[in-house]
Amino acid sequence: MQSNILLNKAFMRTKILLVILVVSSFIQVAAQEKKFNFGIKVAPAISWLSSENKNISSDGAAVKCNWGFIGAYNFSQNFSLVSGFNFNYLEGKLKTDDVGLYNHNHPLMYDVNMPDNNGTKRSYTEFQIPAVFQMKSNEIEHFKIFLQIGLAGGVLVKAKQNDVENVFSETSLFNSSFIVAAGVDFPIKGDISLIGQLKYNGGLTNVGKGGFSEAKVSFVELGLGILF
Repeated sequence: MQSNILLNKAFMRTKILLVILVVSSFIQVAAQEKKFNFGIKVAPAISWLSSENKNISSDGAAVKCNWGFIGAYNFSQNFSLVSGFNFNYLEGKLKTDDVGLYNHNHPLMYDVNMPDNNGTKRSYTEFQIPAVFQMKSNEIEHFKIFLQIGLAGGVLVKAKQNDVENVFSETSLFNSSFIVAAGVDFPIKGDISLIGQLKYNGGLTNVGKGGFSEAKVSFVELGLGILF
């Protein structure tokens, strides 16, 4: 009887020791290779409109400021899938010299009381979810370099023409983009780091209907953020 009690005690100690070893090993692995990072960013941006119609051309860009939430899943120390969400504030101007394109009910490019080259400005607010593949270097002189490539899908939640007229009914609901980016990661303390990023977001789908049915919106942004 006593020998059985001693055996049971020894078995329990062995199980407890095994659990402690497994948990400590898991903690060490998690500390060495963190799987998830989260953060926020702000990004001054230059956006513009372009058109596939040969009679319509871009007539200037606009400076705005985007912001967003960053979420990254790390496959390894050097490769990650980066997503999250962004609020992009986009604007551009298109013009035409072809009077035949003018429509009195839906002016395509200009008001009849304005010179032809004044063009028409459109502004959009986009809720965007990116999915990009990130490649990051090992640490070089206290920072890391990373490259990103991927796609993004967005919903246009607001649209204005010349800062006044609501043209949401003449706007496509969904927008898709191609993303290429490069940046640097500066570790601060522990898992906290600052990031700086230059990103090109090229529009793939048309953002309008009617006269703007061949218009795409693109932008370049300089993002500054913090990751945890």
